[in-house]
Amino acid sequence: MKLTKEERKELTYQIGDIIEQKCRRCYYNRTSNECFSINECKACPTGEELRRLGMYLDTQPKKNGGRRMEKSSGLTPEVVRKLNIQGIPDQDIGIMYDLSPSYVGKKKKQWKRAGIWKGPTDMR
Repeated sequence: MKLTKEERKELTYQIGDIIEQKCRRCYYNRTSNECFSINECKACPTGEELRRLGMYLDTQPKKNGGRRMEKSSGLTPEVVRKLNIQGIPDQDIGIMYDLSPSYVGKKKKQWKRAGIWKGPTDMR
């Protein structure tokens, strides 16, 4: 169930109201030091209601979940080795390929761990 921005806002206010009215002085929440913890409310009916309402807020998939997809830059160990032999440092290679200046050094270390790169990894 996809909620509109206004519905999500209203649901958040509703959860906040329940916490303020019922949970601050709750029997189940007395063990914590002045801070509310939903983990302590598993036996509490109000905690169950809060979890039920919170499930409506968790319906959207996370944008940053999972591993990042590595973009293909055309950078291979052979290309980097040829450019290093010509005297071009790793930082300049990164800039030439529209990458961050530290990317080439990181790739070299990754290639070395994989057994693809032979030789020094630090070309400044």
